[in-house]
Amino acid sequence: TTLKTALKTLSSNRTSSLPTTKDPIDPSFCMSLYTPGEEGLINPTHISIRRQVLEIRRTQSGKVYFQCGCCAHLPRGERAKYSTIAPQSLKNLYHAFIRFMMYHVPACDHIPQGIKELQPPSVTKDVKACGIKKYWRANAFAKGLRDSDNGRGIIYQPESS
Repeated sequence: TTLKTALKTLSSNRTSSLPTTKDPIDPSFCMSLYTPGEEGLINPTHISIRRQVLEIRRTQSGKVYFQCGCCAHLPRGERAKYSTIAPQSLKNLYHAFIRFMMYHVPACDHIPQGIKELQPPSVTKDVKACGIKKYWRANAFAKGLRDSDNGRGIIYQPESS
């Protein structure tokens, strides 16, 4: 199967329904996955998307989701698909991001063209790719993101270690 087909079948990377009317957005919370100094550690295209496009948001109950900051101002029905993603665990974060890059970034009219034109990362299955996934998990953990106790998503809990 192709990479696109494989990624479509990963249920942990589905488009998110967060926030909801029962669990609305926490308007005081917005973070970035970007960390100064990660240049050379991960793909430059990923760094640009992490820094300039993808936002970490949470609901009032503490559930974390990731959203395109360029089109977040639009009603959900007017955004390109996959504008909001909610991986089921930190382990699935990298794959959810790749799906966001493959489907949302090219389709979103609000992402600056200069970012869209960046060279997409090559897909490899070597040891370096495994290290990149570990970096993503470790970076998210350092920012206070944790797997929820019930195994259904990510929460923000910076006081945990």
